[in-house]
Formats: sequence, C-alpha cells, structure tokens
Amino acid sequence: MSIPFFDILLIFVRIAGMIFTAPIFGSRNYPVQVKIGFILFMSLILWPLVDSNIIYDLSSLYQLIFLVINELFIGVFMGLILTVYMGFIYFAGDLIDRDLGFAMVSVINPLDESQIAITSNLFYIFAMLIFLQLNFHHELITALVVSFEKIKLGTLFFSVPSFDILLDIIEESFVLGFQIAAPFVITVLIANIILGLLSKAMPGMNVFILGMPFKIFFGFLLFIILMPYLYEIFAGILGNGFQYIVRFFNLF
Repeated sequence: MSIPFFDILLIFVRIAGMIFTAPIFGSRNYPVQVKIGFILFMSLILWPLVDSNIIYDLSSLYQLIFLVINELFIGVFMGLILTVYMGFIYFAGDLIDRDLGFAMVSVINPLDESQIAITSNLFYIFAMLIFLQLNFHHELITALVVSFEKIKLGTLFFSVPSFDILLDIIEESFVLGFQIAAPFVITVLIANIILGLLSKAMPGMNVFILGMPFKIFFGFLLFIILMPYLYEIFAGILGNGFQYIVRFFNLF
C-alpha cells in the first residue's frame, strides 16, 4: 500500500539531493538547518501535488532503502547538471590567469570555500549575480517541481542513459571555457610577440622585468573593453544550461 509518510520521505530526499548540489542553493554560506527547513517546507507543499502509486512492502526494509537511494540519485543528478555546466567559469579563469601571470595566486571562493584563481572568482561571482538577477534560481525550483511530473516517484534512475548527458555537459563546458578565454589568450600572444620584437631591437632591455606588467596591462585593458558585453554572454550561457535539464526529463 501507499503510505503518505514514505511518500514525503522520498520527495524530501529528491529535493535534498538537488538543493545540496545545485548552484546558489548548495552554497556553504547558508546554514544546514536553513537548507533542511527549506527542503521540508517544499516537501510538505509538493506532497499533495505528487502522484504516487508506490506499493510499499513493509516486511522488507530493502525496498525503502533502494527507493531512497534512487530518488537521491535523481536529485543529485539534477543539481550536478548546472554545477558541472558552470565549470566553464573555472576553466576560462584558469586559462586567463595562466597567460596573465596570476596562476600562482589563488583566493577563497566565498560561495563554496574552495581555492580558485582570481579571474575564476571574479567570473563566478559575476555569473551568480546574473543567475539571481535573471531569476534562474526560480527556474531551478520550477524544474524541481516539474521533475515530479516527468519522473514519477519510484522511477528507476539507472534505467536511462543519463550519464551521456553529463559527458556532453563536460564537453560543452570545455568549449565555452576556451571561447571565453580566447580573446585573452590571443592578446597575451600578441603581447609576447611584441616583447620578442623589442628584445631583438634592444638587446639590453630586460624582457623578464618588463614582460609581466606589460601582459597585465593588456589583460586589464581587455577586461575593460569586454566587460559591457560579458553580461549578455554569461546570461545566454547560463540560460542554455537548462536545456540539459529538459533533455534529462525527456529520457523518462
């Protein structure tokens, strides 16, 4: 028979899996008690709307454990879709810092307390502000609600080729990272060519002392030029990430 308590438990587990792994919601800045309260609140609201036809076998605990793990995987995968997709920010920042000479310096990311490059931190904070300003966190909650319509409680997660989507996300995040970092890489390459020509024209010039501030100057100048366009670029990229969640739903 279907038991409301177990239904609420499965709903709770799926929501918890997504909340603890999704961007913004998975930030360590929020107390765990607040996250659990938010998850419980959403579970109680969604429970009357979720169609559950699961027949629980009370004589065996293994079925319930299996269902809990299955729902946890579904929620975690939904959260990881956008988290892995946003890895392009870290990749682009690492490429830019390596060319500008900032690769030796790392800062603490205020959202998840990890050590990342300076440019990666700047891009990540900028992307999170755009994420909130465009109400993508509302879209993420909407996707969570829709998931209970597309993926019924008890639906087997491993019965679909969902990991192919994750591989495609990783591939696209690398491509996006290269595209964002390309202007900086090309600019620094041109700066290195100029320094090479100057060293040939003036052999007595110390290229190593002049090279670092020279590349940093061109990097900052390019930041100033591209900053007005980064908003539209990041907004378009973040919006496209939700297509993978829709693609994940279409597998069921």
